[in-house]
Amino acid sequence: MLKIGFIGLGLMGQGMATNLIKHNFPLTIMAHRNRAPIEALCQLGANEVGTPAEVASRSDLVFVCVSTSEQMENITLGTEGLLAGANPGLIIVDCSTSLPQSTQRLSASIEAAGCHLLDAPLARTPKEAREGRLNVMVGGSQKIVDQAWPAIEAFAENIFHVGELGSAHKLKLINNYLSLSAAALAAEAAAMAANMEVDQHKLYEVCSQGGANSAMFNAVMPWVLEADETRLRFSLGNAGKDMGYLSETIAASGFDSMMLPALREVLKQAEQALGNDQYVPRLYDASMLRNEQNQ
Repeated sequence: MLKIGFIGLGLMGQGMATNLIKHNFPLTIMAHRNRAPIEALCQLGANEVGTPAEVASRSDLVFVCVSTSEQMENITLGTEGLLAGANPGLIIVDCSTSLPQSTQRLSASIEAAGCHLLDAPLARTPKEAREGRLNVMVGGSQKIVDQAWPAIEAFAENIFHVGELGSAHKLKLINNYLSLSAAALAAEAAAMAANMEVDQHKLYEVCSQGGANSAMFNAVMPWVLEADETRLRFSLGNAGKDMGYLSETIAASGFDSMMLPALREVLKQAEQALGNDQYVPRLYDASMLRNEQNQ
């Protein structure tokens, strides 16, 4: 049985860590100022330590689920980072939505220390994290993926080995581009309907039964109709960060996107109007506000 470490117990991480305990993996977690998830996991049997180095020293495999590549780099390479406490052969699994170029650079340092890195970003929501039903994209060598697979299965319904290291982070950014574009379109369509005095319940009834339907449409409309944003608890700040990473990545590959700049501008304006901690369904509010100001 692999000894598991976990760093990053936010909306997704707490559910993932809980399922690892339920599957009987010995779990070490890192202290954080948000005590609620730490204390809940310790009650289930997790052990709390103070630094990434301590997590690494007690683990065969460490999951990291944070917001940015900069955080991932600091957690790994800092003076009390994972590599400072790692035993040879440690597997580090980056479940964040990270910049692929950073993933490649980080891998060189990790491999030089005799350890291994996988990129394993997540799809679906905190609800599926609690239920152990996430979709997980994994990049890395088959040998290391096979070693990590039983632990990933503890919180995943579907696991996709998509290619070499970095390929999963690239795919996740493209996945988020499609999802966020659909969410932005749904939010603006609902605001358009309100402006044109079209019944939004009828908008939902008609569009949910045809080609306009999508998972994002069904995540945005509960906020429009019922002020329920629990279907998509993903912040505008993280959305903007991810699309910035995608922009940097496609620029490095030489691809020129016509639509990505428009999406980034929509997200930027919404974040400025509402705050970076508001969830993506509130793109509807930003669209309504923008049109009120323009009248």
